[in-house]
Amino acid sequence: MRAEGSVRKIFSRACFQGPTAVLIYLGTAKFVAHLVFNGRYGFFRDELYNIVCGERLAFGFVDHPPLTPLVARFSQLLFGESLLGLRVLPALAGAATVVLAGLIARKLGGGRFAQALAGLSVILSGVILNFGAMLTNNAFDILFWTLAAYFLIIILKEVRPRLWIAFGLTVGVALQNKYSIAFFLAALGVGLVLSPARKRLLSVWPWAGAGAALLVFLPNLIWQVRYGLPFLEVNRNAVLYKNAPLAPFQFLGSQILEAGPLNFLVILGGVLFLLIGRELKLFRAFGWAYLVLFGFFLFSNGKTYYLAPVYPVMFAAGALALEQFTLKLSRRRLRPAIIVLLLTTSGPGIPFALPVLPVENFVSYSRRLGIGPVAAERIRIESLPQYYADQFGWEEMAETVARVYEGLPEAERKECGIFAQNYGEASAINYFGRKRGLPPAVCGHNSYWLWGPGEKSGSIIIIIGGDAEDYTDHYSEVTEAGRINNKYAMPYESNLPVFVCRGPLASIRDIWPRIKQYI
Repeated sequence: MRAEGSVRKIFSRACFQGPTAVLIYLGTAKFVAHLVFNGRYGFFRDELYNIVCGERLAFGFVDHPPLTPLVARFSQLLFGESLLGLRVLPALAGAATVVLAGLIARKLGGGRFAQALAGLSVILSGVILNFGAMLTNNAFDILFWTLAAYFLIIILKEVRPRLWIAFGLTVGVALQNKYSIAFFLAALGVGLVLSPARKRLLSVWPWAGAGAALLVFLPNLIWQVRYGLPFLEVNRNAVLYKNAPLAPFQFLGSQILEAGPLNFLVILGGVLFLLIGRELKLFRAFGWAYLVLFGFFLFSNGKTYYLAPVYPVMFAAGALALEQFTLKLSRRRLRPAIIVLLLTTSGPGIPFALPVLPVENFVSYSRRLGIGPVAAERIRIESLPQYYADQFGWEEMAETVARVYEGLPEAERKECGIFAQNYGEASAINYFGRKRGLPPAVCGHNSYWLWGPGEKSGSIIIIIGGDAEDYTDHYSEVTEAGRINNKYAMPYESNLPVFVCRGPLASIRDIWPRIKQYI
């Protein structure tokens, strides 16, 4: 009878209607939405690069740590050559972030409404929704930031210093995915010093957590040091030459658009409640951390989405603020209105974050709304935002290059190499071209430069992009043999000539040191 009662308790109505169940339902809804729509367009530029890096696993790469390529390799082992399969784990990371945001709201003192609102805000935030739509390190970055924040909140609230080890291990894994959590740690450090929680730093356990983080991160750190810290060069060049500079109001406007207008108000409410709310005095550090991160990314010419991983904590605090505001019976009726308003104001922006519309319909939709794509980098864009445009044109590129290659005499094909201008082009050739028997493409961009010029002699080479005049100093014969076109691809990846170059005037190995592009 006792066992029977336990079973009834496990499967009771409360089990399926409680706050945790609601968070799981919300996370599942986000995951299902990704399963339905994530495969609509094509492989993103960085996904192709991650696949190639996953085939050349190492403790590090020039422009990123090794975790995301490892995930790409694992996804291919699980799901084969499947675009949707490649994006399952990012979608799961997004679903887990929804649940964690609700749990953070609970730890901050929030009830059912605050927890559900925090989770829903994560779902409807455009930038976070987009993170779960592709296999990039951003999908896991936001999960690790949120998980680290969750552990820190428990440490501060429940005085469980041994959890600093879990915090440190989370940070270590996060650093193996993307280095940006270091900014979060620095901002939190400032926040802790400025808040009453600074006394929690005086024990040995925070240092033990730092040691755990360093231990996990050490293989990649050693790799970076061994190769001269190339990521610092990549980041410096990106800030100086790649990222589009934004004025303060442009940066703020992008934050509003990426989070969603009402969501951004929830974030602001969360920041204010963390800084001045008596209930959250113990967690002031997170409010200060947001301000430090906002100021740093604004004045360091960082991309606007760099701030997104801190959103879930702000959503949780903002949801708690709204719950506190609507505690009085006369204001309770505002809660459904808040949910409806959040859904209605966020709904029109969903197609800009998740490919719910066929590309032709999306272009028409964005034009009807009068919302044109904004460049996050110093490049020209046309009908699609970069994160969509970079999912088009890669197969056509490989097909065009394959036709040029197959048109060569057999003797030349044996010696022919392929040179691309960037890692996206090279990865597209290496992924899609293998079925056509293309030799591996090489290029001077980031990790490809470190991998070297390949095994081909360079006596004949197919070069993607550029102008014929660019290559006459190195080859005696330069012939345009094809042209790559896709109207939805990035403008600099469409209408590209494909050259066949013969009669090298210098060895490709002699030229290689001069073509390095770390950016």
